[in-house]
Amino acid sequence: MNSSKRFFLLFIALGFFIVTVAPVQEAEAMSQFSRKYKVDCSTCHIAFPRLSYFGELFLRNGFQWPGEKPDGDKKGKEEISENLVMDEVGNWLGARVVLTPLEYKTNAQTRNQDLEDTFNVGNANFFNLFLAGSIFKNVSVFIESEFTTDAVETEFFHLIFSNLWGTLVNFQVGIINPSEFASVSDGKRIFLKSDILNLKSSGGAGESSVNVRQSRPGIQYYGYKGPFVLFAGIDNGSDPTDTDKDKNLWGGLRLEIPQLSKSYFEGSSVTYMYYTGQDTVGGVGAAGSPAFQIQNDFVRHTISGNIRYGENFDFQAVYQFGRDDNYFLTAVPGKADFQGYTLVGAYRSGNWWWGLQYDEINSDDVSGIEVSKLSPAFWYFLRDNFKAGVTTRFDVRGSGPAKHEVALAMRAMF
Repeated sequence: MNSSKRFFLLFIALGFFIVTVAPVQEAEAMSQFSRKYKVDCSTCHIAFPRLSYFGELFLRNGFQWPGEKPDGDKKGKEEISENLVMDEVGNWLGARVVLTPLEYKTNAQTRNQDLEDTFNVGNANFFNLFLAGSIFKNVSVFIESEFTTDAVETEFFHLIFSNLWGTLVNFQVGIINPSEFASVSDGKRIFLKSDILNLKSSGGAGESSVNVRQSRPGIQYYGYKGPFVLFAGIDNGSDPTDTDKDKNLWGGLRLEIPQLSKSYFEGSSVTYMYYTGQDTVGGVGAAGSPAFQIQNDFVRHTISGNIRYGENFDFQAVYQFGRDDNYFLTAVPGKADFQGYTLVGAYRSGNWWWGLQYDEINSDDVSGIEVSKLSPAFWYFLRDNFKAGVTTRFDVRGSGPAKHEVALAMRAMF
């Protein structure tokens, strides 16, 4: 049996498994903010980790209930003294578990000079520990640490200074995501990561290679009023210690249908984001001379949009054009341009979450980054904070050995 037949048979089998074993359950929520405010997870997540529009407003407001007087000082906390109020542990501590019990990939490895498929079982992808909440009404914290079988990494680690001048002046300081406030941030995504948003400068070969959505040390301003959200920031690059003398800069403007509009499309938005920076690689000088760096200046133009309809329909689109002045980090600079997009549509019906994603990347200069993938997926929510589903990626480039993927995945928040 060839790879394609095995792939489709496994896809059908996994789908049958989800449909037949999924029991009908009442929704319950067990995240830190569900415990604090006594609400379902679906209040802030249309289907975790994807945020609802209310969840986006809650985040902007420093993890405080939006549309009301900031409640970060005393809500759910114990008053120790006149100047000290401490939150209960359950109100700021949460966790997420991600597992892939079954995963099949076609043409994924080479053995004896022949391409072969791979089949993996029992993969515990990672465990996330979240610390999030208000210290007092104008200062909040968000920390996300990721534990895998052989590593521990801090994904995000920042303080949020909110409502310093109404909603117009707010800051994130620490390890942050520059596209946090864009229409498509890719961090709290619908299904799979966007290939174009994860494309790094210099192909990831530099000392400080970054894309527009990964976490990195920096400072970000954001402000919002009515239909407008403005954000801008500065960062070192990928590391806490800057590898060169330059900084990366970004800015963006989001236009959205605000909460007060009372529209079925409430929360729908469009965003333009500009990002520019430098990437470097260290060279070796002649005997007795200091080492030198080779630099790549790069820019990213990103346009994204999100259509929300009611509580259950979600559509996202993002387009990015990028240019690297020295993509290969060579002594003689070689420019490289690329462009790509991601389209994602999803619908939640009761406990079911259905969706389709398409990723495309094209470049006349770097053929190795080109992508054309179609990714249907569906999930079943056994509880509001536990889901199991089947995710796939069909390689539709039409050239070279097809690299398809299908997996049974499980996620839980508690």
